[in-house]
Amino acid sequence: MKIWLNRTIGRQVMFAFYSVFITLLLSTLCIYFYTKNQMIDSQKQLDTLSEHRTKATLLHESWLMLQYDVRGYALYGETSVLNEINKEKANIEEQTNWFKLNKTTEVDAKYAKDTRFLYESYTNRVIPSVINYVKEKKDGKIDEPFLQQNTLSKLTPAASNDNQQLSNSNSSSLDMRENILDMETTFTTYRNEINKQEKAAQKSLGSLVNASQILGGVNIGILILLTLLFVRPFTTRLTRQLKRLNRETDRLAHGSDTEPIPVLNEQDEVGELTKTFNQMSAAIIGQKKNLQLNNEALQMQSEELLAQQEELQAQQEELEEALSITLQNEQHLKYRNELTETLASRETYTAYETIIEKLVAITRAEFGAIIFYDRDHLEKIFSFGITEASLGKIAMHGSLVERAKLLRHSTHSTKQVTLNHPLPHPYYIYESAVPVLDTDSDEVLACIYLGRYKMPFEIDELEDMMSFARQIALSLLRMRVFDEMQVEKEKTTTLIHSIREAMMYFEDNKVLANHALLNLFDYSQQNNEKQNIRGLISLDVKNELLVRRVDQKEKFNKFIDKVYSNSIPQEDIQITLNDGAKIVTIYAEEVRYHASLIGIMLVLKDVTHEVEVDRLKSELISTVSHELRTPLSSIYGFTELLLAKSYNMDRQKKYLETIHSETKRLSLMVDNFLDIQRMESNQQSFVIETVDLVEIIQNIVTVQREEDLLHIWNVQINEQEKMEVEADQEKMAQLFTNLIYNARKYSPEGGSIEIWMKQKAAMIVIQIRDEGIGISENDQLKVFDKFYRAHTSSYPKIEGTGLGLAICKEIIEAHDGKIELSSELGKGTIIQVILPTKQS
Repeated sequence: MKIWLNRTIGRQVMFAFYSVFITLLLSTLCIYFYTKNQMIDSQKQLDTLSEHRTKATLLHESWLMLQYDVRGYALYGETSVLNEINKEKANIEEQTNWFKLNKTTEVDAKYAKDTRFLYESYTNRVIPSVINYVKEKKDGKIDEPFLQQNTLSKLTPAASNDNQQLSNSNSSSLDMRENILDMETTFTTYRNEINKQEKAAQKSLGSLVNASQILGGVNIGILILLTLLFVRPFTTRLTRQLKRLNRETDRLAHGSDTEPIPVLNEQDEVGELTKTFNQMSAAIIGQKKNLQLNNEALQMQSEELLAQQEELQAQQEELEEALSITLQNEQHLKYRNELTETLASRETYTAYETIIEKLVAITRAEFGAIIFYDRDHLEKIFSFGITEASLGKIAMHGSLVERAKLLRHSTHSTKQVTLNHPLPHPYYIYESAVPVLDTDSDEVLACIYLGRYKMPFEIDELEDMMSFARQIALSLLRMRVFDEMQVEKEKTTTLIHSIREAMMYFEDNKVLANHALLNLFDYSQQNNEKQNIRGLISLDVKNELLVRRVDQKEKFNKFIDKVYSNSIPQEDIQITLNDGAKIVTIYAEEVRYHASLIGIMLVLKDVTHEVEVDRLKSELISTVSHELRTPLSSIYGFTELLLAKSYNMDRQKKYLETIHSETKRLSLMVDNFLDIQRMESNQQSFVIETVDLVEIIQNIVTVQREEDLLHIWNVQINEQEKMEVEADQEKMAQLFTNLIYNARKYSPEGGSIEIWMKQKAAMIVIQIRDEGIGISENDQLKVFDKFYRAHTSSYPKIEGTGLGLAICKEIIEAHDGKIELSSELGKGTIIQVILPTKQS
């Protein structure tokens, strides 16, 4: 076993580790299980004591409750209390039996026996005597206000006291207080015994914990002792051997000779390592001598190789120089290509900061600038490597750039720097300026300015400048043409957007539109639409958001399909949008360039107003004709009767009154037409005076009420209060006559007409409400328009010119007032007029 352990250090280390570990483990397990068993026993004992104390407390509480119930039954004799007594007896019976079955000590046995005896004595003697007492008292055999002990003694049965430790005489059994004291004494004695046992158990548990801690400390001391006995000698020997090896290795690494190291244990790794080191050091010392001999031979060969290396170095420098020239040419071509591409692709000045940087790199300059002119005036300067302070001097009068601009050809300059500088000798600035010319007009578009300090510009570099100047000239001319085209496109776009008619332009499966088209179709610019490069709106006409607003979708799609197929529809079409809200006429026109068809233009004209005007015109002619013919027919008929035949005075008067009424109606109609005409031409005159609206409305209501027997009039106006305004009295009478008459006319089936007037702050509010046919929401938006009449198809007998409310609105607005309308179809209408008071 010892030989096997000595073969490796790992086995020795693991043997020491496992010895200490197993010893520690076994001792710890012994202490743990011993302590655990002792603590479990102590805890069981404490749990048992706690359970007995809890049960004793419950028994004591049940005993007290039984005493209280017996007293209550003796006083009141209630059956429910007797039932509670029986429940408590059963509960105490169960608890005393538990103590009898679970006794563990003599104290538990004595407590179980004493409580059982008290329970049986009380239930066998006291409770029956109380029950008999209550029974005889209920039967009337006992007639006494309070419970007498002598009476209860006669009813108490006798009982023996054999083998009982507690005395129980007749007098004590009859005195319930003595029973309570007996139970209290027994319970207190038992509880004190349990408390003593608990304290003893807890003290034992504490002693056990202290013993466990002492055993743990002893265990740790054993562990330290084992470590000192087994581990320390081994580590000391191993460390000493390794330090010796390290020291000798360091000497060997520095070229010093070493001495053989004695081997302490030849079987483990350290012993084998020591033997190997001794062999290696001997071999190295031998090789060292051989190397010294070989070194002299190698020295001679090294000198020969050094000469060959110098020759190869010269060849390498030649190759590197050739490679550098090739890379420079490649970089030069790359910059030229990038510069050419930039000039060809950019149409703004934004790229020229990059262009001047590449130009400086191509010509191997150190700084430079491009100066742009607009008709001989300096416009922009883009520079590279030039400070802001020097930038303003480049194009100033008399500068190199200014000379190149005047001479129209390249100019060069060499200047010696005379200012203070850190160099011990003077140095020069070599500059070159090349104008960028428009070959057609010889106009100077720009100037290229380049400079450096190293050397003058060579011929090939100057030729590059001239070549780039021509390319920049072409780029600037193209940019100028592009700007002019953009201006023309913006003018065209603005012109097309300013046209009121909606327009759609079809070209190469693209659809462009102006803003008028979007407004016509109520088409939001967020709905699948984007701005075209021409400034028009690019959209997809097949988009459902656009087509859905067309009522005649099939007709509209067929027309658009013809346009897509380049088949120009010769006829115009008319469609409606948004359920007839708008009427649109569409026609198509070819767009040709040099006799070639390039697109088709659709013009969509909103003719809603024109159609509405034609409709109103037709309705007006029809209405006026009818309205004029009706009173004229009456006048003509009655006049013919009076001329053809003689009638008595009453008949003549009746006919003349009818003629007068129709003449008045005809005159009122003509006055309405004249009022509208004067209002439109701003020729209406008003006679402003103080007017009492209460009086005017009362007079109108009186006249209307006499002529009307169909409606119920509800007028809420205080006749004693004046509502005065500054107004034209005739126009106020005309205003309220029209409004009140409309309330009658548009409630042909009768109902209530309510009129009230109130003053609110500086305004007078008059409201007229009827229960008539009402006005639809669409008609409410137009009822104040001239010649517009709300649709009354259900009541064709209701006639009118459509001027009444228009005249009312003009009158109210002329007096700085306001008119409001709210209505519900079939339920009636409310008109509210608001006029400023005289004071305001």
